Amino acid sequence: MKTKLVIRTTGLLFLLVSLFILYSCSKTAKESLTEEQKQLADKNLEASSIDEKDFTESDADLTSVDYKEFYDQLTAHGEWVQVTPEEIGLQSKTAMNEGAGNNDFSLSNLLGIKEGYASGVNVGLVYAWKPSADLGVTLVAGETPVYVPYSNGQWVNTDAGWYFKAPTPVEETVSHYGRWVNSPTAGWMWLPGRVWAPAWVDWRQNDRYVSWAPLPPSVYLNNGVMSIPVIDNSNYMIVNRQYFLEPSVYTYNNVYYDDGSRILVSGFTGTDGIVIVNNSIFNRGPDVNIIQQIYGRPVELVKIQHVRNFNDVRYSGSEYYVYAPGFKKYKSKNNKIFTINEPKSYKKYNEWKVKEFIKEEKEIRKEIKKEEKEIRKEIKSNGNGKKKYIDDSNMKNKGNENVKKNNSNNNGKKNNGSDNVKKNNDIGKKKISNDNGNKKNGKDNGNKQNGNDNGNKQTGKDNGNKQNSNDNGNKQNGKNNGNGKK
Repeated sequence: MKTKLVIRTTGLLFLLVSLFILYSCSKTAKESLTEEQKQLADKNLEASSIDEKDFTESDADLTSVDYKEFYDQLTAHGEWVQVTPEEIGLQSKTAMNEGAGNNDFSLSNLLGIKEGYASGVNVGLVYAWKPSADLGVTLVAGETPVYVPYSNGQWVNTDAGWYFKAPTPVEETVSHYGRWVNSPTAGWMWLPGRVWAPAWVDWRQNDRYVSWAPLPPSVYLNNGVMSIPVIDNSNYMIVNRQYFLEPSVYTYNNVYYDDGSRILVSGFTGTDGIVIVNNSIFNRGPDVNIIQQIYGRPVELVKIQHVRNFNDVRYSGSEYYVYAPGFKKYKSKNNKIFTINEPKSYKKYNEWKVKEFIKEEKEIRKEIKKEEKEIRKEIKSNGNGKKKYIDDSNMKNKGNENVKKNNSNNNGKKNNGSDNVKKNNDIGKKKISNDNGNKKNGKDNGNKQNGNDNGNKQTGKDNGNKQNSNDNGNKQNGKNNGNGKK
């Protein structure tokens, strides 16, 4: 009996000691985890480094790749905006390809961009970067400076193809990574990407001009090939080939032919851009031999070297040491949608969106005011130099009505000049004096009389008074403004 009791007691003590050791080991192991490992454990994620030769990007990278370095670097030079797939116009792959049989999203319809390469992956919250106004340049004299990607800089011939050299470190980063979208309300916005390139652009050219435009989101290399969507003509920089190598190339941007007609890149020839050469990214663009012939001199070849540390970035005449950080990709063990990292500060999309719409409404009112000024000018000079006077308050009321009728994409242009001229011709019949009768003198405003005329006959287009023998009062072909009877 005593032996059994000893055995039981010994077994119980052994079990307690084992549990204590196991607890201590687990606690020590947990305390030794890094913050990153704790975060992964909490989110049930697993991480893996991305090979620098892995050029296959996807929409999923926007949430599964750690872009913290980009978030931190760009925050001081613009603002990050939190965007959900629905808010930025993501449409499901099934909507693009009927019968695909899944609910995956693609960025191909991002804010008006259509027919992009559909990657077919689920994405959660997306963070887009809107550049600060102080990075902008004036493309047209007299206009407000705006930021336009791949405009403020210089094209350089390198062993990786045509490289866009931007003037600041932040512009260098967004010129060689990620994609751009031109929002109707916010202007250009940048979405991060993990694959480096000399410039993510689409090329088009003819015998006289060369043009390029930023590639939109969802345009990725797929087996070494990219499917380029139709890009709006206004997104292209267009320069005469003789200015292609010039610094601050935006100053040579030309969107009109000599006869004043608009240059349409749809009539240009598409040129290969980003391709894979010797297992490396290469940007073809214009034929360097033709550019050399135009300039009448050799174009020096610059060698590209990639560095992981931002402090090692430097540029010399023959070598560029460019920033190319390493990236990690994260995967959810239970296949949940997640966002691995986010900017330290950002704006909720709805909050930012309202602000942009208020700004747009102000622009609409400015445009209407400008149109009204032109209308008044046209009315005053309408018809043989006859001076007309306009009820300004009425014009303002009409402008306000136009704003109310507009939606966010209709900038009050339904009320065109000709309509306003017709509606306001009668208003223009008011005389600045208090004399409601018709003055008759040698310079009388075009009043025609005959011997039997006892009244005035007016038409909407003739503001002078026309009389005949049968009319005893004022007869008007528009609105009677109370012209006095003789």
